[in-house]
Amino acid sequence: MKTGGDTEKVSKTEARDKIRSFPRTMSGKQHFKLEGLVIAIVTPFQPYNLRVDEDSFIKYLQYLWDAGVRSIVVNGTTAEFSSMTMEERMRITELARAHWPGIIVNNVSAASYHDAQALLQHSQQPMTGLQGEQVSVDAALLLPPYYFAGMAEDGLERWLRQVLEVAHQPIYLYNFPSNTGNMISADLYKRLCHDFPLLRGIKNTFDDVPLAKQFKDAMPDHQVYVGSDGTALEAMREGLDGNVSSAGGCAYLHAMLAVADAGAAGEAEAAKAAFGPVGSWLEQREAMGVPDIPAAKVALSATIDGFPSTVRPPLMPASREQQQQLRDVMEQLGCNLS
Repeated sequence: MKTGGDTEKVSKTEARDKIRSFPRTMSGKQHFKLEGLVIAIVTPFQPYNLRVDEDSFIKYLQYLWDAGVRSIVVNGTTAEFSSMTMEERMRITELARAHWPGIIVNNVSAASYHDAQALLQHSQQPMTGLQGEQVSVDAALLLPPYYFAGMAEDGLERWLRQVLEVAHQPIYLYNFPSNTGNMISADLYKRLCHDFPLLRGIKNTFDDVPLAKQFKDAMPDHQVYVGSDGTALEAMREGLDGNVSSAGGCAYLHAMLAVADAGAAGEAEAAKAAFGPVGSWLEQREAMGVPDIPAAKVALSATIDGFPSTVRPPLMPASREQQQQLRDVMEQLGCNLS
């Protein structure tokens, strides 16, 4: 497996002890914070039967760890969660906990609050970790309800409270109005944060950074992340907490890690310089008309031996011509291809 770049070699046991050393008391959970770059990871599917490819998933986790990633989101949008069954999502959560020594944020979103509650309760249960220990994932992520679009805020609040009532681990709200048809307002967010101490922040996936900043202004001691790589620099300048990146597709993973490191060090010019490959990939991918998830899987298939570029319907895979074009861009960016 080729990862490109020099990475720090840390044993999984050492990393687990270091990264997962925050208190597991209720008080400790109420002060939980994400740190550094957070990667929204994909779910590999086998080419012929579209089942989850568990072997590739485990190899993928190792690739990310070796590259320097320490925090991941599983079962998110990039992972095609809406095309997966409840059982598959629970299995991915367990598989990640068994093979990932760092921080895991599990997306528990569902159209039914009963399903979201069930996913959250599973996320909070002890699972078998790297050394056979029993430990849950670290935090959860929750969208507002979807399909019924444009709902009144009272209805959204009632739905979200139903799920938050069963939270016993840190949880972040997930604002993605273009996909859900419903927007969590800063006022609603503030009310929920006051009533639920384990609500630690929000991920806003839209390109309006000033709008995202309203959530930071509403609750300054809570975390606000953006979900668009293209707005990462602006989010840093506005004092937001970071970016949940789809760079798990690896075409610009090392660049995003460098951007995050420079931002954390307060080195704005270094962050801007490191962002170059990110902007180049995004611009050229969009010009090809390839959506981000199929493109991410092409990038991974070009980097990790045997990794499938398969997506589940309704998503469509990149064409052969587009796949070659994406590989060409990766070579231009200096990626090590398998």
